[in-house]
Amino acid sequence: MSSLPSTGADRPCPVCGGRASDHFADERINAEQISGLTYASRKPPEFMCLRLVRCTSCDLVYAPAPPAPAFLEEAYAEADFDSNPEALAAARSYAAALTPHLVELKGRHAAVDVGAGSGPLLPWLMAQGFSPVIGIEPSRAAIEAAPPDIQAMLREGMFSPEMLAGEQPSLICSFMTLEHVADPRSLADTAYRLLEDGGAFAVVVHDWRAPLNRLLGLRSPIIDIEHLQLFSPRSLLSLFERAGFASIRIQPIRNTYPLRYWLRLTPLPTPIKKAILRLLEKMGLADRTLALSVGNMLAFGIKLHN
Repeated sequence: MSSLPSTGADRPCPVCGGRASDHFADERINAEQISGLTYASRKPPEFMCLRLVRCTSCDLVYAPAPPAPAFLEEAYAEADFDSNPEALAAARSYAAALTPHLVELKGRHAAVDVGAGSGPLLPWLMAQGFSPVIGIEPSRAAIEAAPPDIQAMLREGMFSPEMLAGEQPSLICSFMTLEHVADPRSLADTAYRLLEDGGAFAVVVHDWRAPLNRLLGLRSPIIDIEHLQLFSPRSLLSLFERAGFASIRIQPIRNTYPLRYWLRLTPLPTPIKKAILRLLEKMGLADRTLALSVGNMLAFGIKLHN
């Protein structure tokens, strides 16, 4: 077992600032397992994690001693990318969940996708009438995997006000990203400041209290070395409220993926997964899509007029 480069002293809860916590999981890191996919999206589960605790105030599960920011920035910049089909499927799921809420927006100015990957959501945002559409993504490999017309909308780096200089967006999205950032409260606060009055912040995150995740326990794919925090409905509501958002909606969502990807996420031994995959491919079912509720949730909040 080997720890990653850390910031040193334990941090307080990154949502509410509380220090009272309960033990949630011990650190499980095998340096020999760390690879270019460790900090990549939609990878096969590695069943490694940082030491985790649960905030007794807001119910956030978080790593009190996360890796140093410089280590994380480099890890995401150098991460591999091999999930274009799954990324497109995920974007369709997020779009379906977000669509009913867009009627609440006053404008259709800039839309920003934080953690955009290869940009599969960006054409959909354009089709909804947003202009300009901007994707922010730290992984060079993900950006290089995007089609040329989508690459033009992607900006490489970590989310910051400087990345959006001159823009006052109508919508900022962050889908499956908040678990990965060192300071989710700062991201939410920054989104609030940048948004135009009447603009919205929308996120999708894992719900650690969802029945499936509780059932799988530490064998759930959400218990992962990448995840610096895991939200519940209560902690996600707290994040949005503390940032200043109003008319907050939190709801479970369904994800639609090919059967081969759902199989990849299971905690089954690799030989069994391979045998099942061969059977699915032989039957012509490996790429058949299936919509499931697997413990993910959408939060949507409005920045009221000042």
